[in-house]
Amino acid sequence: MAYSSHKILSIALLMLISVPSSLGRPQKSETETDLRDLCSNTRKPKQCWKIIKPQLSSFDVTDSRSVAGAVIDLAVAKAQEIHDKLNQLFQDSRDDKLKEKYISCSKNYNDANRNLDLAKRNLDSNDYQNIPVQVDDTLEELKSCRHEFDKDSFDPAHIKNRNKEFGVYVDIVKVATDRLLREDDRLQENARH
Repeated sequence: MAYSSHKILSIALLMLISVPSSLGRPQKSETETDLRDLCSNTRKPKQCWKIIKPQLSSFDVTDSRSVAGAVIDLAVAKAQEIHDKLNQLFQDSRDDKLKEKYISCSKNYNDANRNLDLAKRNLDSNDYQNIPVQVDDTLEELKSCRHEFDKDSFDPAHIKNRNKEFGVYVDIVKVATDRLLREDDRLQENARH
């Protein structure tokens, strides 16, 4: 009996040694691979992945339309967060110059949110052609807010950093929606032939 248990233990050890070590590591899912590819096409891939990775569960499927919708939702949430912060800063500030900047940027973020909402509605109604205009309009609103804080260096609430962060979100939206448009164009071209 001792001999057979020793033999079984030896076989089990041999099998453990011969199993490739890669089997012990979790494999990247198709979703993760697709989203890493999306991030690699943005201007700031590492920051993109820092935004996307905690949200992996939001991406049930990786078809271009679903991904575009999910990243638009993320950008809307971030824009709303910054908009709310700007409104609070406006209310709390005693500096008239800063209050002017905060309210101006708040309006920019309100308009950016409106543009992203329009992009999402167009996505939901399969009207993809206007999405690039809405994304470009969002970038213009961001640029206007950046300009407010480029005028001088006094930025106690670090709005410049928030603008940079939101810029990464908008870049992700741009890459995802451009991917969707290219895919849609290919499908329409194939349908004509």
